[in-house]
Amino acid sequence: MTQQTVWAELVELYEYRVADVRAGGRPRGGLRALGELRTRLQAAPLDPGLTRRLRAADRLYRAYRAGEDAPAPSTLPAGAPAPRAVGTPDESAPADPAEVRAWAELRGLRWERELRAGLERMGREWLAQRGQPGLRVLHAAAESAERAAQGQSGGAAVPAAGDPLVSLDRPAVARDLLHGVAALMGTHSGWARLRSALLVLEAEPLPRHADADVLAAHLRAAEREPLAPAARDELVRALREAHPAGQGTHERPVLREAAAEVRRRLDTLMEAAPSPSLAPGTDLPGGAILYAATPRAALAAPAPGANSLTLHLAGGREATWQGLDLTWQRVGAGWQLLVEGPGGRTVALLHPERPAAERVQTLPLGPLAPGEAALRLSLSGAYLTLDWLTPPGPGLADLAAQVRIVAALLRPDEGYAGLRLARAVAGVLRGAPVDLDALGPRSAARYAAAPPGALLTLARKGAAALHARAARLSPAELDAVLEQARARLDLGEEAALRLRGAVLAAREPLPRAAQPVAGGEATLTGDGTCTRLRLPRDPHLILRAAGTELEVRPGLGALIVQPPGDAEQELADLLVLNLPGAQVLLVRALEDLGGAVLVE
Repeated sequence: MTQQTVWAELVELYEYRVADVRAGGRPRGGLRALGELRTRLQAAPLDPGLTRRLRAADRLYRAYRAGEDAPAPSTLPAGAPAPRAVGTPDESAPADPAEVRAWAELRGLRWERELRAGLERMGREWLAQRGQPGLRVLHAAAESAERAAQGQSGGAAVPAAGDPLVSLDRPAVARDLLHGVAALMGTHSGWARLRSALLVLEAEPLPRHADADVLAAHLRAAEREPLAPAARDELVRALREAHPAGQGTHERPVLREAAAEVRRRLDTLMEAAPSPSLAPGTDLPGGAILYAATPRAALAAPAPGANSLTLHLAGGREATWQGLDLTWQRVGAGWQLLVEGPGGRTVALLHPERPAAERVQTLPLGPLAPGEAALRLSLSGAYLTLDWLTPPGPGLADLAAQVRIVAALLRPDEGYAGLRLARAVAGVLRGAPVDLDALGPRSAARYAAAPPGALLTLARKGAAALHARAARLSPAELDAVLEQARARLDLGEEAALRLRGAVLAAREPLPRAAQPVAGGEATLTGDGTCTRLRLPRDPHLILRAAGTELEVRPGLGALIVQPPGDAEQELADLLVLNLPGAQVLLVRALEDLGGAVLVE
């Protein structure tokens, strides 16, 4: 008999005795013996299946004890309210002050996170504007708000378009600006100063020049000149450009409208801001907290399918949610959270004494749960909110498969032969004829002239379709289809071999477990295999690949990848870098980064 068999029999005995007690019987040895068996099993090295059975029986036992310990009903005088059933919340009981404070802070942490995400979404729009007027007026308003906080008079000037001193056309700089704006909006006084500065810019985005009256007189005189309309307009334009008071005045309406738009959109974000303070008993909705100290806020059990769960850690020890078993215990001044799933277990340490930013962490689940998922943990005192996170689009494994094929399609040195061939193969698999006019040699010029973003979108659609359709083909069937399409387009064998290798490589599974990034540096091997990395909290790292170093840093809702001596590129979820003699493939989902190097 193995040790686990012994434990299995003891768990079964505990289940039997708990059922006997709940049915009104008295177990052998009494409740004391049952308690000793319970204590022994809680300290035993049980496998996950036995652990779940023990927890289920233990919940029934605790529920029984809670009912048994309730006072017996007494005779009530006439007119007295009927007694509540055991476990019924007392709706009139005052809210626990510590619980109210923790709920308010957890709600505030969520709003601050949503505020930064909303600002980054807006920032991407403003970054795409010609001349970035929205970011420029926001920069001036934020500077003015900071000056006002320090007691300095006078607002900051709106920087000129393309000003290298502010570099607002760079995503990383725009991100820093927007996070600073989020900090201002997080306080009542900061938001008041920022909004006031935007109103000032709406009224007068550019300071009035001392010689503005002189320019106005010259312009009135020019209007009276006996000239043709086109010549008069040219004279007015020349006067404005030559006079210091006229330089930049054409931007005044644009900046005024930009300031108004920024203010309106920030007003909309602030409508969702939580109240600055919570009175005891307010804003604690019913059924909000598992093991709550406030009866009316108590949650009996996690709702099936709920993507968020708030726990009162001091009120219990375990929960089951989203197919995961959660247990926790005190460790010094903090807590240790153990998360167990079908594929294993992981641990998170929770430190309530740390700053707010360090009390929010993301716990990737990796192989613990099926699919791509992570937990965001937000802590306030003894209260923990868990949010279930999934990628907004494909998971890392699907992206890694897709980028393999995309890399074979985006090869300008081959006249985009891979892209043309992939589109032809998709047509053959659909039973459609190959369109030689659309996919012939002249189409390479159209692809070369297309904007990079549009070309990547086209390649991704083609790669996804090809991957899905080719998954049903054997290697021999794939070879036949590739040869048919290649012959119709009169392409060389190299493009077909490259595309075949990419399609077959896309079928290879991606590791579920990620490697940590140590010291802010990581290396991608050159053998074509995909490496899965766990991004640090501040994803700023050096990635060594294909004999070069790539700088990876945060951007606006994406990562910025900077090759040495080349323009920075954005990694939202998929990126192909064509370097001399190699291609670097990068994908990202949640907290993980996947990378591979294809050497020529």
